[in-house]
Amino acid sequence: MSFPQNPRYHRDMLRYLLIALILLAGLTPAQAQPLRLGVETAEVVIDPLSGLNQLELSLTPASQQDMATFTAANVGRTVNVTIDGKLITSPVIQTPIISTSLMLTGNFTAAELQVMADQLSAQDAVVELKLAKQKR
Repeated sequence: MSFPQNPRYHRDMLRYLLIALILLAGLTPAQAQPLRLGVETAEVVIDPLSGLNQLELSLTPASQQDMATFTAANVGRTVNVTIDGKLITSPVIQTPIISTSLMLTGNFTAAELQVMADQLSAQDAVVELKLAKQKR
């Protein structure tokens, strides 16, 4: 088997190979590893449309970027959101999330949401996103 001696051909092939490796390296961790989020603030707010209480998490800049990458790679999949290992909610990712905050909703009382907000504001709580196992 012989390859063309054109330097441009080799440069282009190397570029395509590097792009493929970068894409593979970038997508694999987003699909396999849990994403740990850095939370700057957490507070209970009322959704103006539904009137229901929800927990608003303001993310660190690094977590905002990580969230955007994770959600872009996993649109259509279910993700488990945990606080200190306790499952809070399991939404389906509809679109990439590129906002500075994350709203957590569910069947929670205002008091339960306030406990979570206080826990997260203490800065020692761990918030993680992990892909739910796919049903076969």
